[in-house]
Amino acid sequence: MPAAAVFSIVLAALTILVLAAYLLSIARILGRINTKLRAVNTGLHVVTERTEPVGSIVEGINNDLAGVDNALRAVLGRR
Repeated sequence: MPAAAVFSIVLAALTILVLAAYLLSIARILGRINTKLRAVNTGLHVVTERTEPVGSIVEGINNDLAGVDNALRAVLGRR
């Protein structure tokens, strides 16, 4: 086998190994990103669950404050 053929085979094998290592490193990085995105997604679901009942709570606070407002207006009206 000529030296050029051996050199070409070795160079092709080296190229394949380098590309494989590069693709494996990309796969590892994408795996870490996937893990982080899952954590963010879980956090968003928790935030969504915890903020759903805010509407009814705010309505209750507004009703209470309306009563306070009416009482203060009554006090100011007496003067």
